Amino acid sequence: MIQISLAAARVNANLKQDEAAKMLGITPRTLSQYEHGKWVIPATTLRKAAKIYGVPSDMIRLEVVEDGEYDEKILNNTTV
Repeated sequence: MIQISLAAARVNANLKQDEAAKMLGITPRTLSQYEHGKWVIPATTLRKAAKIYGVPSDMIRLEVVEDGEYDEKILNNTTV
């Protein structure tokens, strides 16, 4: 299956970031953080975005968020 980024899905829906954020009920800064993989997007927000953007939610490729020590413990198979 072909996947596109969250930002590409928004652009393909002809929405500016501030317009999409308003429709999602979040701030443009929050949407920017989701689009750049800085913050993890909640599943409910992802489903809402997919509906607004007119694409299946599994078509949207999400960035992997590095969250420091937790990731290191998983990589080293130690207890979290």
